[in-house]
Amino acid sequence: MLIALSKVGKTMLDFIKAKLNIWKSGAAKGIGDSPSEYTQLKSELTDNMVFFQGKFDGCVDFVYKEMQICGKKAVVMYVDNMIDKLALSEAVMDPLTKAVPPAGMTNDEEIYKWLRDCVLFTVDQREIFSVEECQWLMMTGFVVLLIDDYEKALIFGLQAFKFRSIEEPPSETAIRGSREGFVEPLRINLMLLRRRMKNTNLKFETYILGNESKTEVCIAYLKGVAAPSLLESVRHRLKTIDVDTILAAGYIQSYFQDSPLSIFSTVGITERPDVLCGKLYEGRVSVIVDGSPTTLLMPYLFTENFQNADDYAVGTYYATFTRILKYLAFFIAVMLPGLYVAVGSFHPALLPSALLYTLAQSEEGTPFPLVFEAILMQLIYEMLREAGLRAPKQFGSAINIVGAFLIGQAAVSAGLIGAPMVIIVALTATTGLVVPTLYEPGVIMRFVFIIAAGMMGLFGITLAFAFFAFLVCSMKTYEVPFTAPLAPLDIFSLRDVIIRAPWKVLSRKKVKVQDVTGSEVDKALG
Repeated sequence: MLIALSKVGKTMLDFIKAKLNIWKSGAAKGIGDSPSEYTQLKSELTDNMVFFQGKFDGCVDFVYKEMQICGKKAVVMYVDNMIDKLALSEAVMDPLTKAVPPAGMTNDEEIYKWLRDCVLFTVDQREIFSVEECQWLMMTGFVVLLIDDYEKALIFGLQAFKFRSIEEPPSETAIRGSREGFVEPLRINLMLLRRRMKNTNLKFETYILGNESKTEVCIAYLKGVAAPSLLESVRHRLKTIDVDTILAAGYIQSYFQDSPLSIFSTVGITERPDVLCGKLYEGRVSVIVDGSPTTLLMPYLFTENFQNADDYAVGTYYATFTRILKYLAFFIAVMLPGLYVAVGSFHPALLPSALLYTLAQSEEGTPFPLVFEAILMQLIYEMLREAGLRAPKQFGSAINIVGAFLIGQAAVSAGLIGAPMVIIVALTATTGLVVPTLYEPGVIMRFVFIIAAGMMGLFGITLAFAFFAFLVCSMKTYEVPFTAPLAPLDIFSLRDVIIRAPWKVLSRKKVKVQDVTGSEVDKALG
């Protein structure tokens, strides 16, 4: 039976691969595909201009300049404020207006080749044949030259649009690491990767996604390191995305999730080029979206939430110490309020007499039970946190004052909550920020533990912990166990999980993500 199922599965896999190989159209099209897939440019310049003027009707930033080149009508088109006008004048307009064909050159095709090869001098210059390519390239900062009687156009890369300067990402700061972070333009981000990985095996594949936005999306990987089946799975998922608008990487992140209903993300995100380069060396595949400084990483493991760039720039002992602190902080942030509710409500005998007396005294004058107190205070803290993140800066001081009254001595003095609960909320708020990538699932888990503790005490916490443990251990990300290398256990890979081994040990053998124990990535298509 198993052999028969295996044969059927192999047949289906071969069929899907064959379909992927011949798949040419769909939601995503690669840049530079065959011109036959697009609408061909006309030989008559008037027909082409009627089309473009109709498409750009109402677009005040669409600029075109009519001119005569060697006795033929021509038009230069571009989108205003996206190009370097000085470079346009020096590299395109001046040479064209002064161009005089050599004596004896009368053939139109020869004149065109002479203009293309001998008159125009720009680094990024090529021919295109379709109106769709002209549209898209103009809106990315290219200049388009159309000449009458030619069914093709010359394009020139003269981009000069403004963008944010390269700086350290605020969400991933490093003490001794690089201070560079990704920015919004895709080409700048690719440059940051290439500058760190001077390797011809670093490959970039670009696609256009979004029926309306026409957003450029890039797959980055290291050839010979990333597993072919993993790369094929990412390509397949990217090509099946059918959305109207993509303005950030988060718009397509869910398409790469293997467990969309799980509270834990199986897709990593980073804004640091050095972190992304390190992940690519481990066999991962990245998706970079134009207009977003956040890049996606696949596959992504649970233990990677506790790693950061500084771990590899400091000493072994201190890096190991901070790793242990992160694991401890995560469990405190998730379980401490639930444990407090469970012990205070169901198991007070577990507390020392002095602590039990203090707890009873503080809770004596409060009107709410512990479980309601914990839920209320956690909700208030989350509201204050959201207000601090979203509110304008001029309201920051007012939010701080209100927060001090709601979660502080004023609330205790009013008899609404007990003093120990204020300490619990403050401690969980602090420890929850130690591992920022797990903050969102940590909040959900915290409320689950509080409710379970309020219903069944420590027995409820045990059940909730078992549920989350089973959930995490059952998850896979691109056929790699989400909890690897902890479950299933891989002794060799533990050198960079809870402890951070010295670089002499880490550099002895490269560990690829598809090689961890329990991985079936080479057999998976996705």
